[in-house]
Amino acid sequence: MCDFTEDHTAEFKEILYSQCGNMMRALGQNFTNTEVPKVLGNPKSGEMNVKVLNFEHFLPMLQMVVAKNKDQGNGTVMGAEIWHVLVTLGEKMTEENVEMLVAGHEDNNGYINYEELICMVPNG
Repeated sequence: MCDFTEDHTAEFKEILYSQCGNMMRALGQNFTNTEVPKVLGNPKSGEMNVKVLNFEHFLPMLQMVVAKNKDQGNGTVMGAEIWHVLVTLGEKMTEENVEMLVAGHEDNNGYINYEELICMVPNG
């Protein structure tokens, strides 16, 4: 269900490299602080609070981590966690943008399948 247009993805904001680990952990990945720089291409420590990553480029990284750790999870994340991450980390998304992103994807227990969420934003 990849139904987001380029106009939708243009509204997604950027996050600092230093926030990527927290974002991946919030999305259900068991990521250590040592592993985060490896996924980001081993940036220098001074670059972690300066370099930014947009959501479109973050998704392939998350997809790689999810594929690597597929046995360790059930493929879902709490919808409330997605909301929190997207409206508080980096250049915050508006609640309207988050609603557009997650609309119709929460199950009866409030979980979102993050592989479907990743599929919604096309890789640029």
